Amino acid sequence: MAFLAPLFFLGLAALAVPVLVHLIQRERKTPVEFPSLMFLRRVPYQSVQRRRINNWLLFLLRSAAVLLIVIAFSRPFLSQTPMQASVAMAGAREVVVLLDRSASMGYGDHWQRAKDEAKRVIDGLGAGDQATLVLFDRNAEENVRATGDKTRLRAAVDAARLSAAASRYGPALRLAQSLLSRSTLGRKEAVVVSDMQRTGWERPEEIQFPEGTTFTPVSVAAADTANVSVTSVTFKRTRFANEERVVVTAAIANRGSAPVENTPVVLEVDGLDVATSRATLTPGVTNAVTFPAFTLAQSFVRGRVKAGTDALAADNVFHFVLSPARPTPVLVVVRDGAAAAESLFLTAALAVGTPAQFDAQVVPVSKLTADALSRARVVIVSDATMPGTLGPAMKGFVERGGGVFSVVGSRGGPLDGSGELMPGTLADPKDAAGGRAQTLGVMDFSHVVFELFKTPKSGDFSGVRFFRYRPMTPAAGDQVLARFADGTVAMAERKVGAGRVIAFGSTLDSDWNDLVLKPVFVPLLHQVARYLGQVEEQPAWQNAGQVIDVSQRVAALTAGGTDERVTSALVLAPGGDRQTVGGAAGSSVELREQGFYEVRPQGAAASGRPFTVAVNIDPLESDLSSMDAQEFTAGATGRASLTGSAVPADIKPEETERRQSMWWFLLLMGFLLLVAESVMANRLSQQPAFGVR
Repeated sequence: MAFLAPLFFLGLAALAVPVLVHLIQRERKTPVEFPSLMFLRRVPYQSVQRRRINNWLLFLLRSAAVLLIVIAFSRPFLSQTPMQASVAMAGAREVVVLLDRSASMGYGDHWQRAKDEAKRVIDGLGAGDQATLVLFDRNAEENVRATGDKTRLRAAVDAARLSAAASRYGPALRLAQSLLSRSTLGRKEAVVVSDMQRTGWERPEEIQFPEGTTFTPVSVAAADTANVSVTSVTFKRTRFANEERVVVTAAIANRGSAPVENTPVVLEVDGLDVATSRATLTPGVTNAVTFPAFTLAQSFVRGRVKAGTDALAADNVFHFVLSPARPTPVLVVVRDGAAAAESLFLTAALAVGTPAQFDAQVVPVSKLTADALSRARVVIVSDATMPGTLGPAMKGFVERGGGVFSVVGSRGGPLDGSGELMPGTLADPKDAAGGRAQTLGVMDFSHVVFELFKTPKSGDFSGVRFFRYRPMTPAAGDQVLARFADGTVAMAERKVGAGRVIAFGSTLDSDWNDLVLKPVFVPLLHQVARYLGQVEEQPAWQNAGQVIDVSQRVAALTAGGTDERVTSALVLAPGGDRQTVGGAAGSSVELREQGFYEVRPQGAAASGRPFTVAVNIDPLESDLSSMDAQEFTAGATGRASLTGSAVPADIKPEETERRQSMWWFLLLMGFLLLVAESVMANRLSQQPAFGVR
């Protein structure tokens, strides 16, 4: 016990008062009156009777009252360890256990050690304590909400599984901050069980735990790690004898401190080993291994590159999916009797590229059929009038996701007979005023069509001259993509159903303008065709943790141009889990496992192999360099030192005494003893004698 004002103990001298009171001789004599004392001799009175305390209870009451009052004024408090003070001040704990399940935790026995550490924290919960289990990788998930049920918490830890995603500490720490801020319990603790991977910090995090929160990092990282990983693959495509050939080059990194000699690197295609190479891997260096070419004859061919074996098997394998390059079918509709020169610039521009991205077919308007529309993704109507008989087919084509580029010229008009597809109303052709060429004054560089040209030196439209053009008046809801210098609309878009229609108020030849002679013409036409055809290049792989839009994948498998509707899709994960998702736009799936995901449409015909997505762990997970506890704490809390408990280590005595407030109880007890003493002394005073004998 300690005292805030020990000088008040000088008041203990007041304990002498009860002693003096009890030891003073009190004699009660009956006086005898004499008329005169002059004839009497004074004889000194001597008493040989020893003075002693007669009433011990009254003496003790008086002494105890004085003692308690003196101690109360000295402001006593109990000295405690930080943990004892935490228990006394706050009581039950709110504990958040953050368990890292990222791919790097699969190294050696890291994962099992992490689970054991998490269960050790759970076993340390006391009566009234609550714990929340949070599993995290690049995202954080509240696995078990605050509970004191140790059996349930331990079962959740045992059931936890590693993911293939990367480590990201920010989301987990922000979730812990939110959980602790909402807690009503006095003691708050956050425990992070992880390999403390340095790459887990994307940027400085702004985490503000509640004041006094205990933050405990628990590292399971190994002191020395050796790791070989396949970080990426590249492809070189060529055509030979009308077949597509692919050369695969793999990047192999040695993250350890010692060289790896003669390690096997294997290329596997559709489950068969097609090539094996041997490589010597230098520490800290990424080595390139190139395999012989193989023929790519089918869609969604599954490939894997495997390099060596070590304690982290997940990054020794790299998955990819390849499909033959299939150009987007484009119909170029021209007027009957049009010369080949009128569509020359269009077809030549669409043919640019190796391999060709578009398969353009020129069709006179009189020979255009609904069947031809169903096989196309993009229709370019070049200065031609569409027959009204094809109106329903054209409208259905657009509503199902097809794209139309209407180059209006002097003959262009409604695309479906009713004008519902054309973005706006067309006026008569107009020559540039004063014999001077018109230019493009405003372009919407935020739109996909012009986004490619928004940076400096990416394409200059200022030199394009328009000698004749056809003004358009867009309707409400139409989007203006470009205007001429005089404010007239040059290009506008209308969205109909799942498809898009863009109208261009000039021609794509050298008669009305010189756009086709400028360097920007080919990339502009390619951008328009890709946007209208909703062409999305399928990546060869995705990183774990990313999200794919299933509706777009299903649309790629369904028969284009038909009336079939996709209602849902079945997604098969590499581990065998199945998930059914809606086929509407926005139906997405998070890729949590490494390997191959399959997407199978339900309610629509699919051709060929199922849509396949290859998933790999993030290359950063192969870098196993870790932080120590102090460095990790500084990144998580902004403090360079560890927080040992919920009570600050430098808590002041005044604060401890104020929280305990023992003086109040001592002063009350002293007052009650004084009251009891007064009552008892009053009763004893009624007796003939008291005090001493």
